[in-house]
Amino acid sequence: MLKNKNLVIWVVVVLAGAGLILYSYFSKQAENPESTATPLPTASPTEEPFSGLHGIKSPATCQVGGEINFSSSDTFSSNGSKISWQNVDSQGRLINWHISPRDDLKIGPNIFANLSVPNGEYQNLTVRLPENPTSKIYALTASVTYGQFIKGDLKVKETNCTGQIKVNLNF
Repeated sequence: MLKNKNLVIWVVVVLAGAGLILYSYFSKQAENPESTATPLPTASPTEEPFSGLHGIKSPATCQVGGEINFSSSDTFSSNGSKISWQNVDSQGRLINWHISPRDDLKIGPNIFANLSVPNGEYQNLTVRLPENPTSKIYALTASVTYGQFIKGDLKVKETNCTGQIKVNLNF
C-alpha cells in the first residue's frame, strides 16, 4: 500500500514538473506570436537547443564524489559527499541513484525540488541502510533527468554523473 502511495506521489510530481515546463513554453509563444512563424535554430537536423524555464541551451551534466562512513546502522558521517549539477531545467527533475553491489539503500536527495537550478551543489548526502545490508562497502553513482526539445516536442533525457561516492560500513 505504501509503495503504491509513493508511486502516485512521484507520478504527480513528474507530471506537475512537465506541466510547468509546457506552460512556460506555450505562454512565451502566446506573448510573442511572431515567434511561431520563425523556425528555431537547430543544433542538428533532429535536435533543437533546449530553452526551458531558465533559457538553458546545453544538456545537463553532473558529478558526485566523497565518502560516507557508518559507525552503526543508524549513525554515519559524511566526508565530502556531494552531488553537483549543471543545466538542469526544472526542480521537477529526478536524481537517480545507482548502488553497487545492489541493495536497498535509500539515498537523498532524489528530486531537485528545493534545490537551486540550473546549476548547484548538495553536500552531505543522506543515506539510510536496509535492515540487513549485504555488503560492507558500496559505491554510489547517479544520473539526472533534464528536458530537451526534439523536433518541437519536449523530451525528458537522462545523463550519467561522473565520479562515485564510497559508503563504508564500519560496524
